[in-house]
Order: sequence, then structure tokens, then C-alpha cells
Amino acid sequence: MKYGYLPVLALALAGCGGGSDEGTDTGQGSAAPLSVAYAGVWGIDGVAVVMISQGSVATYVFDDTKGCYEADFFNVVASTANSLTSKDVTTGEQSTTSFSLAGAALKLKEGNDELELPALQNFWPTPGCANPQNLTTVTAELELASIPPAVTINRAAQQSGYVEYRYAISFDLNKNGKTDVGDIDFTILHFKNTQRFPDNYSLPLVDLGAQIWTHYPENGTGRLLSTSSSPTMAIGLQQQGNTLTLVAQVPQHAALMRLSADTPVKVQAYIHYPQPETAALPGYVDGPWNWSDTEHIDLLPESGTLVPNTLVEQRMTDPGGDLIKGQAQWADIKSLKLTYN
Repeated sequence: MKYGYLPVLALALAGCGGGSDEGTDTGQGSAAPLSVAYAGVWGIDGVAVVMISQGSVATYVFDDTKGCYEADFFNVVASTANSLTSKDVTTGEQSTTSFSLAGAALKLKEGNDELELPALQNFWPTPGCANPQNLTTVTAELELASIPPAVTINRAAQQSGYVEYRYAISFDLNKNGKTDVGDIDFTILHFKNTQRFPDNYSLPLVDLGAQIWTHYPENGTGRLLSTSSSPTMAIGLQQQGNTLTLVAQVPQHAALMRLSADTPVKVQAYIHYPQPETAALPGYVDGPWNWSDTEHIDLLPESGTLVPNTLVEQRMTDPGGDLIKGQAQWADIKSLKLTYN
């Protein structure tokens, strides 16, 4: 190992859910949510990083021998204002870690082990280590009621910074039924900006590209944010008919080492299209001339998540025309099929 303190660091970070199985001490104080002062991303890039929220924890420890990050996920089972007792999603082990602040750094303590971690920004857990089930590729086939020949982005009617198109396949890594710390999305997204494309620009939907997005806690507030700024988070995207196929390689993100066919999944399609045009376009099955709402939203399932390996061919299906809001067939989800190779 490059760093002599890494074994202690890894032990303490694992203590946020993966230490001993005794885990009955909830620290000093009465039962209460963890103070948001301790929420956030803390660690040393290239060594070990912990993401902490009031309900869950994710750790990423770099293995120098393998040259990759190992990810682990934990659910909080008890807490005080300055401690968490959490359970390892993989092993079921529990342990308790207490927290305090030392200036801008976070102090963690479990038993006799202590360490101090600085706040960390712009962390991407890549490359990830091998999946224990020997999975190397994750393929998601998202079928919509209609995909147009082209979509228009950076429309004059749209406010700058607003999302125009978003298709997201969300993986619940800690299996707690919520989108929270450490969970990831395979996402096609465009919000109005002219960094890549000019105003009122038409292009095939697949030209927007797809990325892996990571959900993480904002330091000091606990507010859940998401990011996908690293070029290594770009994944494959192709279109055939009305189906979008997204393909990710396991080493692209450490969370994928924990992905399996029993990882809960949900899907969202979202279009924000103010002042839709009234003229029909040739070659389009559906379009803005058929829409009356500004927002168009569909979810699969409509609430909660689905577990792929409980479904025939790991295919999630959705009735047509059942949008939560709006009319756009471009946002009408028909099915999602996941393949793990």
C-alpha cells in the first residue's frame, strides 16, 4: 500500500456500516437524526472516501494492488446527533461510528480507531473494481411509445438552465427504496445551455449522449445532489426504432461492482417544452402540435422500484398512454429490459 495509514482508514470507513456485528451502541446522546454538519463527502481521493447522510452511507476504498475503487453501501439503523449505527447491505454486519468536526475536517471514531478526513469535492469513483458476480457489462434497453427523428434543444421559449429532456434509469444500490447517497442513474439529459450546441438546434436524441450520474450529499447541509462531470462517466447510447440502448462497462464506476439482477430499479422520462409549436412535422408520429401541457412525465413503476430478476426476461413493462403528466409519446415509457453480462 502507498499509505501506511490506509488499513486504519479503511477500517474506520468500513465502520460506517461494515465493522463488527456487535453494533448495539448508538453513541453518546438520545436517538435523533445525525446532525447535517457531518453530512457530505469526506476523504482523500486515491485512498478512501466516505459519503454520509442521515439515512445511508457509501464508502469507496482504493485498492492499490488492483488499481481500482471498491464500493460498499450501508443503511442507517439507528442514530444520535453525532453517531450512526449502520448495516452493510452486502454482509449484514452492523457497527457504530461517532463524528465530530475539527475545523473544516471530519473526525470519525469507532472503538479505538480514529481518523480525520478533509471535505472533498469533484470525486468520481473510477476505475471500479471487478463485480463479484463476474459481470462486465450492463445493458439497458428503454422502449418509448415514439422517438422522433430529431429533437429541438435550446429553444427560445425555454429559460436558460432548465431541463429540456431527461431519461433516467435509477439503480437503488443500498436497496432501501429511495434515491439517496451512492445510488446511480444511467441518464440522457439536456438542460438549456449553449456550451455544446447553439440555440434552437435540432439533432437526433441519441446525440445528446448518456452518462452515469452519482447521487451524493452536499457538505454541511445533507441536501442530495448529483453529478456526472467526468468524461469517464460517458456510456454507450444507440437507437433502434423506438428503443434507446444504454451500455455501461463495470470498471467505469465503482458502484457497478455491487450491481446485480436483484438491485431495485426505476425509470423516469421527463420533457419540459413550453409554448409548443402548432405546425405538424412530416415524418413524425407525435410532436408538440399534439401537446397542451408544458411538462410531460412518465414513471416506471409509478411508485417505488422493481426488482429485475423477479420479472420475465428481466423486462419491466408499462401500459401505453399512462403518463403522470402531459401527452408526449416521446416521454411515454413502454418497457425497460436489463441485461447483465
